[in-house]
Amino acid sequence: MAPHTRLRDKVATLAGLRSQEGYMAEWHEQADGALVLLENHCPICAAATACKGFCRAELEVLRAILGPRAIVTRDEHIASGGRRCSYAIRED
Repeated sequence: MAPHTRLRDKVATLAGLRSQEGYMAEWHEQADGALVLLENHCPICAAATACKGFCRAELEVLRAILGPRAIVTRDEHIASGGRRCSYAIRED
């Protein structure tokens, strides 16, 4: 990922990369400034359902990519029965 200084730029780039990987990702900014990353498809769903470690690792990778000032929480989770994976992202 190219270096970006603004969190919203990082999230936008990440959504584009995740879409290229088959996650059908998109993002938007909420009125309160929080960013939301949505993954509408999971190309590794069968593996992630069998091994919850994939999803835990994915969350940690997102946190590492977005940097130490980003607070990332997962709100929806496909492998847990959600319609999609949804991440709320705020700057610390």
